[in-house]
Amino acid sequence: MRSRSEGDSRLEQSLKRLEHDLEWNQERAGLVGERIGGNIRTIKKRQVASKFLIAVATLLLMISIPIIVIETQEVAMEEDSLYQAAPNTEKNSDANGIIMDSIYHVFPINADKYIDAIVGEPLISEGGIYAAYYYQLGIGSPELLHITTYENDEYSIDQRMEMLLPLKKFPSASYESIEILVGDHRAVLTVSNQEYGGVTLLVVTENFVYTFSPPFQFKDMTDKEAEQLKEDIVELAKLLNFK
Repeated sequence: MRSRSEGDSRLEQSLKRLEHDLEWNQERAGLVGERIGGNIRTIKKRQVASKFLIAVATLLLMISIPIIVIETQEVAMEEDSLYQAAPNTEKNSDANGIIMDSIYHVFPINADKYIDAIVGEPLISEGGIYAAYYYQLGIGSPELLHITTYENDEYSIDQRMEMLLPLKKFPSASYESIEILVGDHRAVLTVSNQEYGGVTLLVVTENFVYTFSPPFQFKDMTDKEAEQLKEDIVELAKLLNFK
Protein backbone atom coordinates (compact mmCIF):
# COMPACT_ATOMS: atom_id res chain seq x y z
CA MET A 1 0.00 0.00 0.00
CA ARG A 2 2.83 2.34 0.83
CA SER A 3 4.48 1.77 -2.53
CA ARG A 4 1.24 2.53 -4.28
CA SER A 5 0.72 5.70 -2.28
CA GLU A 6 4.23 6.88 -3.11
CA GLY A 7 3.63 6.18 -6.78
CA ASP A 8 0.38 8.15 -6.71
CA SER A 9 2.13 11.05 -4.98
CA ARG A 10 4.93 11.10 -7.52
CA LEU A 11 2.39 10.96 -10.35
CA GLU A 12 0.50 13.85 -8.83
CA GLN A 13 3.68 15.90 -8.49
CA SER A 14 4.63 15.16 -12.10
CA LEU A 15 1.18 16.23 -13.27
CA LYS A 16 1.40 19.48 -11.28
CA ARG A 17 4.86 20.20 -12.70
CA LEU A 18 3.59 19.54 -16.22
CA GLU A 19 0.66 21.85 -15.63
CA HIS A 20 3.01 24.50 -14.23
CA ASP A 21 5.32 24.16 -17.24
CA LEU A 22 2.41 24.47 -19.63
CA GLU A 23 1.18 27.59 -17.89
CA TRP A 24 4.68 29.04 -17.85
CA ASN A 25 5.21 28.21 -21.52
CA GLN A 26 1.90 29.85 -22.38
CA GLU A 27 2.88 32.90 -20.39
CA ARG A 28 6.32 32.97 -22.03
CA ALA A 29 4.66 32.52 -25.42
CA GLY A 30 2.47 35.49 -24.66
CA LEU A 31 5.44 37.60 -23.67
CA VAL A 32 7.34 36.50 -26.75
CA GLY A 33 4.28 37.31 -28.86
CA GLU A 34 3.98 40.75 -27.33
CA ARG A 35 7.70 41.37 -27.89
CA ILE A 36 7.46 40.26 -31.51
CA GLY A 37 4.43 42.47 -32.00
CA GLY A 38 6.28 45.36 -30.47
CA ASN A 39 9.24 44.74 -32.73
CA ILE A 40 6.94 44.61 -35.75
CA ARG A 41 5.36 47.91 -34.76
CA THR A 42 8.81 49.42 -34.24
CA ILE A 43 9.94 48.18 -37.65
CA LYS A 44 6.82 49.59 -39.26
CA LYS A 45 7.41 52.92 -37.53
CA ARG A 46 11.01 52.93 -38.74
CA GLN A 47 9.85 52.10 -42.26
CA VAL A 48 7.34 54.95 -42.14
CA ALA A 49 10.01 57.30 -40.76
CA SER A 50 12.46 56.12 -43.39
CA LYS A 51 9.93 56.68 -46.14
CA PHE A 52 9.17 60.11 -44.69
CA LEU A 53 12.87 61.06 -44.61
CA ILE A 54 13.33 59.84 -48.17
CA ALA A 55 10.35 61.94 -49.28
CA VAL A 56 11.73 65.02 -47.49
CA ALA A 57 15.20 64.51 -49.00
CA THR A 58 13.68 64.11 -52.46
CA LEU A 59 11.64 67.28 -52.02
CA LEU A 60 14.70 69.24 -50.88
CA LEU A 61 16.68 67.92 -53.83
CA MET A 62 13.93 68.96 -56.25
CA ILE A 63 13.88 72.42 -54.66
CA SER A 64 17.67 72.80 -54.77
CA ILE A 65 18.06 71.81 -58.44
CA PRO A 66 16.58 75.08 -59.82
CA ILE A 67 18.80 77.06 -57.41
CA ILE A 68 21.91 75.23 -58.64
CA VAL A 69 20.89 75.82 -62.25
CA ILE A 70 20.25 79.50 -61.59
CA GLU A 71 23.62 79.93 -59.83
CA THR A 72 25.40 78.14 -62.69
CA GLN A 73 23.70 80.39 -65.21
CA GLU A 74 24.68 83.47 -63.19
CA VAL A 75 28.35 82.37 -63.09
CA ALA A 76 28.29 81.71 -66.83
CA MET A 77 26.75 85.13 -67.43
CA GLU A 78 29.45 86.76 -65.28
CA GLU A 79 32.19 85.01 -67.26
CA ASP A 80 30.58 85.96 -70.56
CA SER A 81 30.31 89.58 -69.45
CA LEU A 82 34.12 89.87 -69.26
CA TYR A 83 34.18 90.38 -73.01
CA GLN A 84 31.08 91.56 -74.84
CA ALA A 85 30.47 92.37 -78.47
CA ALA A 86 30.99 96.04 -79.07
CA PRO A 87 27.61 97.82 -78.91
CA ASN A 88 26.50 99.67 -82.03
CA THR A 89 23.97 101.95 -80.40
CA GLU A 90 26.32 104.93 -80.49
CA LYS A 91 28.44 105.52 -83.59
CA ASN A 92 31.68 107.42 -83.12
CA SER A 93 33.01 107.76 -86.65
CA ASP A 94 35.99 109.94 -87.46
CA ALA A 95 36.83 111.69 -90.73
CA ASN A 96 38.35 108.48 -92.12
CA GLY A 97 35.24 106.44 -91.43
CA ILE A 98 36.73 104.56 -88.44
CA ILE A 99 34.02 103.80 -85.91
CA MET A 100 35.15 103.70 -82.28
CA ASP A 101 33.54 101.66 -79.52
CA SER A 102 30.92 103.48 -77.46
CA ILE A 103 32.39 102.49 -74.08
CA TYR A 104 35.96 103.83 -74.20
CA HIS A 105 36.10 105.48 -77.64
CA VAL A 106 39.43 103.73 -78.13
CA PHE A 107 38.91 100.54 -80.17
CA PRO A 108 37.75 100.56 -83.81
CA ILE A 109 34.77 98.25 -84.21
CA ASN A 110 35.07 98.19 -88.01
CA ALA A 111 38.76 97.29 -88.17
CA ASP A 112 37.83 94.33 -90.37
CA LYS A 113 37.23 96.81 -93.20
CA TYR A 114 40.87 97.91 -93.07
CA ILE A 115 42.64 94.64 -92.19
CA ASP A 116 41.63 91.52 -94.11
CA ALA A 117 42.76 89.05 -91.45
CA ILE A 118 40.46 90.53 -88.80
CA VAL A 119 37.06 88.85 -88.62
CA GLY A 120 34.01 90.78 -87.41
CA GLU A 121 33.76 93.24 -84.55
CA PRO A 122 35.95 93.12 -81.44
CA LEU A 123 34.99 91.94 -77.98
CA ILE A 124 35.12 94.78 -75.46
CA SER A 125 35.54 94.37 -71.72
CA GLU A 126 33.42 96.54 -69.44
CA GLY A 127 35.76 96.03 -66.48
CA GLY A 128 38.74 97.90 -67.96
CA ILE A 129 40.28 99.11 -71.19
CA TYR A 130 40.66 95.68 -72.83
CA ALA A 131 39.64 94.37 -76.21
CA ALA A 132 40.10 91.27 -78.34
CA TYR A 133 39.92 90.90 -82.13
CA TYR A 134 39.38 87.68 -84.04
CA TYR A 135 42.42 87.31 -86.29
CA GLN A 136 42.67 84.61 -88.96
CA LEU A 137 46.17 83.43 -89.75
CA GLY A 138 46.31 81.74 -93.16
CA ILE A 139 43.67 79.03 -93.51
CA GLY A 140 43.44 78.37 -89.77
CA SER A 141 40.52 79.21 -87.50
CA PRO A 142 40.33 82.79 -86.19
CA GLU A 143 41.93 83.29 -82.78
CA LEU A 144 41.76 86.19 -80.37
CA LEU A 145 44.37 88.93 -80.59
CA HIS A 146 44.27 90.65 -77.20
CA ILE A 147 44.86 94.30 -76.45
CA THR A 148 45.47 95.03 -72.77
CA THR A 149 46.46 98.20 -70.95
CA TYR A 150 48.11 99.33 -67.76
CA GLU A 151 48.54 102.81 -66.37
CA ASN A 152 51.67 104.82 -67.03
CA ASP A 153 51.26 107.46 -64.34
CA GLU A 154 54.60 107.07 -62.56
CA TYR A 155 56.99 107.47 -65.49
CA SER A 156 57.44 109.77 -68.42
CA ILE A 157 57.27 108.37 -71.95
CA ASP A 158 61.05 108.52 -72.24
CA GLN A 159 61.52 106.66 -68.96
CA ARG A 160 59.00 103.99 -69.94
CA MET A 161 60.61 103.49 -73.34
CA GLU A 162 64.00 103.11 -71.70
CA MET A 163 62.52 100.44 -69.46
CA LEU A 164 60.94 98.54 -72.35
CA LEU A 165 63.90 98.59 -74.73
CA PRO A 166 66.84 96.25 -74.06
CA LEU A 167 70.17 97.68 -73.07
CA LYS A 168 72.36 98.27 -76.12
CA LYS A 169 75.39 96.89 -74.29
CA PHE A 170 73.50 93.73 -73.31
CA PRO A 171 71.16 92.74 -76.15
CA SER A 172 68.93 89.74 -75.63
CA ALA A 173 69.70 86.52 -77.46
CA SER A 174 66.13 85.22 -77.32
CA TYR A 175 64.29 88.21 -78.83
CA GLU A 176 64.81 91.47 -80.68
CA SER A 177 63.07 94.72 -79.72
CA ILE A 178 63.05 97.81 -81.90
CA GLU A 179 61.48 101.23 -81.47
CA ILE A 180 58.90 102.27 -84.06
CA LEU A 181 56.27 105.00 -84.41
CA VAL A 182 52.55 104.20 -84.37
CA GLY A 183 51.07 107.43 -85.62
CA ASP A 184 52.51 109.99 -83.23
CA HIS A 185 53.13 107.50 -80.45
CA ARG A 186 56.37 105.77 -79.60
CA ALA A 187 56.17 101.98 -79.51
CA VAL A 188 58.29 98.86 -79.08
CA LEU A 189 57.94 95.93 -81.46
CA THR A 190 59.36 92.72 -79.99
CA VAL A 191 60.03 89.65 -82.14
CA SER A 192 61.12 86.40 -80.56
CA ASN A 193 64.04 84.40 -81.94
CA GLN A 194 62.55 81.17 -80.58
CA GLU A 195 60.14 78.89 -82.42
CA TYR A 196 57.80 78.94 -79.43
CA GLY A 197 57.87 82.73 -79.33
CA GLY A 198 55.88 85.30 -81.24
CA VAL A 199 55.32 88.99 -81.81
CA THR A 200 54.34 91.66 -79.28
CA LEU A 201 53.69 95.36 -79.75
CA LEU A 202 53.68 97.92 -76.92
CA VAL A 203 52.45 101.47 -77.53
CA VAL A 204 53.34 104.09 -74.91
CA THR A 205 51.27 107.18 -74.15
CA GLU A 206 51.33 109.61 -71.26
CA ASN A 207 48.54 107.74 -69.49
CA PHE A 208 48.75 104.10 -70.57
CA VAL A 209 50.84 101.36 -72.10
CA TYR A 210 48.89 99.34 -74.68
CA THR A 211 50.03 95.76 -75.27
CA PHE A 212 49.06 93.90 -78.45
CA SER A 213 49.41 90.14 -77.95
CA PRO A 214 48.70 87.81 -80.87
CA PRO A 215 48.27 84.15 -79.82
CA PHE A 216 50.42 82.69 -82.59
CA GLN A 217 53.88 81.14 -82.31
CA PHE A 218 56.50 81.09 -85.03
CA LYS A 219 56.49 77.30 -85.12
CA ASP A 220 52.91 77.52 -86.45
CA MET A 221 53.62 80.25 -89.02
CA THR A 222 55.36 80.51 -92.34
CA ASP A 223 57.81 83.37 -92.83
CA LYS A 224 55.24 85.13 -95.00
CA GLU A 225 52.53 84.77 -92.34
CA ALA A 226 54.90 86.06 -89.66
CA GLU A 227 55.68 89.19 -91.69
CA GLN A 228 51.98 89.72 -92.40
CA LEU A 229 51.18 89.42 -88.69
CA LYS A 230 53.77 92.07 -87.77
CA GLU A 231 52.36 94.44 -90.39
CA ASP A 232 48.76 93.82 -89.32
CA ILE A 233 49.22 94.50 -85.62
CA VAL A 234 50.99 97.76 -86.44
CA GLU A 235 48.17 98.73 -88.81
CA LEU A 236 45.60 97.79 -86.16
CA ALA A 237 47.41 99.94 -83.61
CA LYS A 238 47.24 102.90 -86.00
CA LEU A 239 43.45 102.61 -86.01
CA LEU A 240 43.13 103.00 -82.23
CA ASN A 241 42.27 106.27 -80.54
CA PHE A 242 44.92 106.18 -77.82
CA LYS A 243 44.27 108.00 -74.56
